[in-house]
Amino acid sequence: MVYNDNRNGGGFGNRATMEDKSETKQPVEIKTFYNEGTKIPLPELFDSTAQKVADSFVGKNKKGTPIGVSSTQLRRIFDEVKRYEQVLAQPDAKWEEQLPYVKMIKSKVAYSVARAAKNKPEEKGVYSNLEKFISSSINLIRDEKDYHIFVSLFEAAYGFYYEKAPSSAK
Repeated sequence: MVYNDNRNGGGFGNRATMEDKSETKQPVEIKTFYNEGTKIPLPELFDSTAQKVADSFVGKNKKGTPIGVSSTQLRRIFDEVKRYEQVLAQPDAKWEEQLPYVKMIKSKVAYSVARAAKNKPEEKGVYSNLEKFISSSINLIRDEKDYHIFVSLFEAAYGFYYEKAPSSAK
């Protein structure tokens, strides 16, 4: 990017460049919840994996200022995920009937992320990382146990994020 430098008389003959310093970590795509061939969760899932997910929700804008997913937005999505856990706890709940609604969380997140990125384009990367995490995780859900593992992973990431979130995102 090129900006006029008006400190020394300015004008177009005296230009300074401003380096693009925006920084967003790579998205975390969840490929499995379990040790291969088992239904035993990966030992690092709720620890180092959740920390990497939380780290991907923060970054820096072009000026080097910390940015992050809004804690209000993250809480709204987390509450939606937890709501289905409560629905599934009801005695008459049937997993097969709830699975389509669980899968629909992806579209709700996509909508929320698109709106957030439109309002704050410099934060698009961190919101895209949130969407990638939610989508890749929900794509792995086949049964109720998978869903509970996803909820626990999201809860762990949410806890780690709150510790790392820039004050502007809180």
